[in-house]
Amino acid sequence: MVPCAGNPTGGGMSTHVVQQPDQAQVFAALRAFILEVLPAGTTVLQARQNRTPPPRGMLALITPLSCQPISTGSTRYGAQSCTLLRQQQLATQISLFGTGAADAAQTLLTLWRDVWSTTFFANLAAQQQDMPRLSPLYADNAECLPYVNAQQQYEPHWQLTLHSQLTFSITLPAATATAATVHSVAADRL
Repeated sequence: MVPCAGNPTGGGMSTHVVQQPDQAQVFAALRAFILEVLPAGTTVLQARQNRTPPPRGMLALITPLSCQPISTGSTRYGAQSCTLLRQQQLATQISLFGTGAADAAQTLLTLWRDVWSTTFFANLAAQQQDMPRLSPLYADNAECLPYVNAQQQYEPHWQLTLHSQLTFSITLPAATATAATVHSVAADRL
């Protein structure tokens, strides 16, 4: 099989692009980790959502901060597609609100920096097909930040940033040749 370089979609091929994992899958994996290690009843939401009232009890907000490439990409060719792979480092902010937020921040920090979290994500990816396999790298120290609620009351608020590595892939349709016909032409006839 020979990739047809320079002709990304050729003559009329479908341009359906598949990116794995998407943001929803990354959020689902991080949410599963947080729900596993924090006390029962903790609400875990994706941050920056409009018109979402805060729940009662402890709240954890997940905010994606950055996604940086950490290696040169690679390409794998298949019969009808090519897949571009790239290692990325993700930075994700976790904001914790409510009673027990300080203890929750220390729990997340300790477990993220331990092999336990690596095993958790490996098992999660093995059990559920659509879950990405995150590889925890490190976590920034937790910080206590001021937070005043709608009733002008101070509430506990702790924040930390979790850093992880993830392989992103983009699969594109590719024109390939499975066979080639070779014709010989005498040099004196050119």
